[in-house]
Amino acid sequence: MDYQSYISSNAWKNNPARLTELNESGYRCRTCNVSAEDARLEVHHRTYRNLGNELPEDLTTLCSDCHEGVTSMLRARKYANTPVLAVDFVPAARPVPLFDAP
Repeated sequence: MDYQSYISSNAWKNNPARLTELNESGYRCRTCNVSAEDARLEVHHRTYRNLGNELPEDLTTLCSDCHEGVTSMLRARKYANTPVLAVDFVPAARPVPLFDAP
C-alpha cells in the first residue's frame, strides 16, 4: 500500500479508528492540548502494523507542530545507531585547502 496515497484518500479521512481517536481526544492535541480551532490536527500512526485496518490504539491525535516534532524524534532514534557507510560520503576530487600556503 502506498502510504502517501492512503493518507490522502477518503478511506483514511473516513477511517473509523481515525474518527474514534479524534473524538476520544476531544479534537485536541494529545501532547500540547491545542484545539482543532487553533491548530491543524493530524492523526499520527503509532504503528504501521495495521495500515489500512487501523485500530484506535494504533493512532494518536497531534497538532501539526507536535506531529513534526514526534516524527523527527522517532526518526532520530531510529537512525541514531546507524553507521555512516562509505557510499554516504564522497570526498571532493581535489580537496581545497582551508588556508593559503605561507
